[in-house]
Amino acid sequence: MTAGTASAEPAPICAIDMGSNSFKRIVGSFAGGRYQELRLEKKTLGVGDDLSRHGRISDAKLVEIEAALAAFQAACGQGGATRIAAIGTAAFREAPNGPRVVEIAARLGIPMEIASEERESRLAYLVGSLGRDGYAVIDNGSRSIELVSKQAGREPRHSVFNLGYRIAYERFFAAADSARAAVDAFRAALRPEAAKAPFMRGMQRLVGVEFEEMAEGLFDPGENEGRVLPLAALARRLEEIRGLPPEGFAELKGREDIDRALPRLVVAVALAEEFGYGALELTTRELGAGLIIEAGIGRP
Repeated sequence: MTAGTASAEPAPICAIDMGSNSFKRIVGSFAGGRYQELRLEKKTLGVGDDLSRHGRISDAKLVEIEAALAAFQAACGQGGATRIAAIGTAAFREAPNGPRVVEIAARLGIPMEIASEERESRLAYLVGSLGRDGYAVIDNGSRSIELVSKQAGREPRHSVFNLGYRIAYERFFAAADSARAAVDAFRAALRPEAAKAPFMRGMQRLVGVEFEEMAEGLFDPGENEGRVLPLAALARRLEEIRGLPPEGFAELKGREDIDRALPRLVVAVALAEEFGYGALELTTRELGAGLIIEAGIGRP
């Protein structure tokens, strides 16, 4: 190979994923269909909960957000990333003062966008598929759930609804005494949302984004990237929980992070069944990785 013809490794990008519950700083690159993650840092901010309490992002929370972004921006510079980008999701869409956060980010030198439902779904698809066609992707965040699929030669199709794990847990599980009633009520709420997304049927595979806490909390330990959980195993675990007596259900709800795991299990079973898939494949990539993958592919 002559000098100058060797392909250089792509420069890393620093993506700041500003979720409704947690912020993530992701440093990575994407080239030739290969995603490489170099750094992942998480910080719980609880913006969605703050929004629910105040009807807007409170002044105190804005101060926390600015401090978190400043720390992430400094870390991005030290990590050698050549580009930084930030994206805010459901809570920032819903907050009447969401654009104030864009201004704060700009003052720190961070280009930030507040993702529309379509934009967030497109990024979720990239995260789940690495840009390949023929996938159906479920992104189960704290506030919203994105359903998106893409056939070859067509634009992605998506549907978004606000039954993310935090909302679902508070609505269906937190005050419930009966596991059976709670699970059945949540499944009933998911059914009409699935009916709005017939495009999720018939793809090569069903991929779950942000389901690793479900796997870690309710199944045997294992490597979660690329892990395939058969529908039969998911449904069996859910039926075990559904059959718990009140005291067993109370004990389950006392477990750490069960609010993150249990609603996602219901989503996995209900939607896999509704869309006709025999398994759910997991990825540990976060939504912000979609910005990195997009840059590697070349944003249209």
